[in-house]
Amino acid sequence: MKQFALILSLFIVLASCGPAPTPLPTPDLDATMNAYSGTMVASTLTAQPTKTLPPTETATPQPTETATLPPTETPDPSMPVAPLDASPGGPTPTLFTGAFVPGDLTGLDVAILRVENLSGVKEIIVTVEGVTRPREVPVYLSYKVTGALNINIYTGSWQYKVEIPNKRFITGAFKQTNTDKTTMKVFLHKVTVHGP
Repeated sequence: MKQFALILSLFIVLASCGPAPTPLPTPDLDATMNAYSGTMVASTLTAQPTKTLPPTETATPQPTETATLPPTETPDPSMPVAPLDASPGGPTPTLFTGAFVPGDLTGLDVAILRVENLSGVKEIIVTVEGVTRPREVPVYLSYKVTGALNINIYTGSWQYKVEIPNKRFITGAFKQTNTDKTTMKVFLHKVTVHGP
């Protein structure tokens, strides 16, 4: 028995001195989860149908028509021309220069409106419109003023619009109560009316 115990202990010693068994690798759970989720996302995306856009229609360009304008009439110089609104933001009219009076001015008192261009701009446009007194006749006057200009007006109520080109519009009103001279001084930022 001693021999058996000796052999057994020799086997145990030899077995313990031999190579150790190779341990099983420890699985990387995070990497495994990422791999599985990536595979699932890829399989889901490949399984989805793709949208197909409808074909676009290419229209054949149609020929455009060119309008033929009727011939324009030459205005009769003896006929009065209606004034156009020259307000900012509105249409750009052809400048009306002169007087437009659609009624009879016979017997009305005439006064002088002196317009002085002190704006520093070479040429301004002064428009004066109003109704005469005692007889109500509408009058429209529009002139380009370079230095100073005397304009015949009549007793009545007047509104003015001064255009300093590419700068501003200045508006206001005055009354002409008698035949004395009224002076309108146009500065770059204001208009003053003195008299009668």
